[in-house]
Amino acid sequence: MKKIIINKLFIAVLIVSTIGCKKYLDINSDPDTTQQPSNSSVLPQCLAAIPTGLQSDGGLYVAKYVQNWLTNSASNANVYDLQGYNWSGGTMAATWNMTYYAMGNNLNYILENATQKGEPEYIGVALALKAWAFQHTTDYNSDIIFYDAFKSNTFTFHYDSQDVVYKGVDSICRLAITYLDQAIAKNYTGTLKLGDLVYSGDASKWKKFVYGILARNWHHLTNKSIYNADSVIKYCDNAMGSVNDDFCVPFDATINNNANYFGTFRDNMTSLRQSNFIVRLLDGTALAGNNAIVANRDPRMAYMLACSQDTTNGNGGYRGVDPGQGDPYSGVTTGTNARKRVAAAYGDSLYASPSPGVFINGSGKYLFQNKAIFPVMTYSEMQFIKAEAAFRKGYSTIALTAYRNGIQAHFDFINRNYTGIRNASNLYSTSTIPSTIVSKYLASANVKQTEASLTLTDIMLQKYIALWGWGFFETWVDMRRYHYIDTDPATSLPVYKTFSLPTPLYAPNNNKPVYRVRPHYTSEYTYNYSELQRVGAFANDYQTKEMWFSQP
Repeated sequence: MKKIIINKLFIAVLIVSTIGCKKYLDINSDPDTTQQPSNSSVLPQCLAAIPTGLQSDGGLYVAKYVQNWLTNSASNANVYDLQGYNWSGGTMAATWNMTYYAMGNNLNYILENATQKGEPEYIGVALALKAWAFQHTTDYNSDIIFYDAFKSNTFTFHYDSQDVVYKGVDSICRLAITYLDQAIAKNYTGTLKLGDLVYSGDASKWKKFVYGILARNWHHLTNKSIYNADSVIKYCDNAMGSVNDDFCVPFDATINNNANYFGTFRDNMTSLRQSNFIVRLLDGTALAGNNAIVANRDPRMAYMLACSQDTTNGNGGYRGVDPGQGDPYSGVTTGTNARKRVAAAYGDSLYASPSPGVFINGSGKYLFQNKAIFPVMTYSEMQFIKAEAAFRKGYSTIALTAYRNGIQAHFDFINRNYTGIRNASNLYSTSTIPSTIVSKYLASANVKQTEASLTLTDIMLQKYIALWGWGFFETWVDMRRYHYIDTDPATSLPVYKTFSLPTPLYAPNNNKPVYRVRPHYTSEYTYNYSELQRVGAFANDYQTKEMWFSQP
């Protein structure tokens, strides 16, 4: 990627774009309501919008595209299991709502307010969140409203192409770093610690998050001649340095809207089941070639997945479902076959939430708890990005080290004590994974021990495991980069070994996999009609049009 010059005019527009909104507040002034809220009171709303946007779109739809989990019964299978898209209403619109409504002008307000008050830490954080949101949205929807975003006194908005958005995100990141450096140099956090639910006002950690955005932004372009592995490695090195730097959003879990979307209270996972693909990755089938050998079973399996009652299937009772096929025993409630049902994510031998509508914070498993944090970016992910970049560049020693660091970091992610983050629940049930067990796994047939034996497949499958249950959007970027079924030159097998696309694919896809999601149905297809016509968004198979980032 060429060096991008910061478009100062665009950033200036971002900073002052709340002027129209401010007039609205003046007209509707209320002596009982604060008209100029503090940045520390606005920022939490922006942060809370992130899991709302990611979990609903990601957990219900994108996770099915990448087969984190699928619908539990074939009769209940929907279009998303088959890589389809339901083009109506607000379906798959949470990302759009998050970027343009929930976060949009709230971040603009923080930028304007912080500029007036001379608060570089808030400017840096607001720009970081803008960069992240635009990056995420373009990777989800492709062409999006970027330069026209939040433009006042207009009803139609121009869509910028994905290459333009990528350059713009790069520019916003660099400006964010400039302001965060100012805050770090002055050792100044002001009131940031009051509103910062993620890093408690630590500007240096926000800077690492921004470098993580840059790492994603540049690494997504592996199929292009402009891909620069050295820059990706540099950004990864400047990003998260340990699991303590992970960007994790906590939940208070006192009412429905501040509880984890995947938790037992909200009960959104009852009809979903872990896929056979993730089971094969963890039970030794895909990585070691044999699940019958106990030593080949990944110890993370017991912490991440749900076990069925019947344990005679060869891997200790862990079962999954295939896209469009469901669980053949899902409707069986008595007899031997009932014990073979694939369990729900909430726990072993569970087939529904154990506490729907009730806040029992010890209920659930792994990320599927009311007060479990929701990760947005992790140190483990950065290490796998670095490993792939180094592998592509031919830096075999760096690649092997980063690959093994990524695996170790995911164990650390599971073992981390999260209670210090607003008293969040830990991801392990009762005890951490012992270090001796971790060492044994790192020496097992699942993990490559030498530079010569390491392949792209090894890196990408371990990354898939580390992102399972939360990083479905980045996994979707990865799978689209590899066109789902591209082969590994070292093995002549698919990079995502044992992954299979649904058969058949969703009929309107014309036998092609899905690559993008349409813009917001209600706001865009109703009010931005001509612009959507221009970008071809009315085509029946628009969702199968390949993304710019995945093309040569």
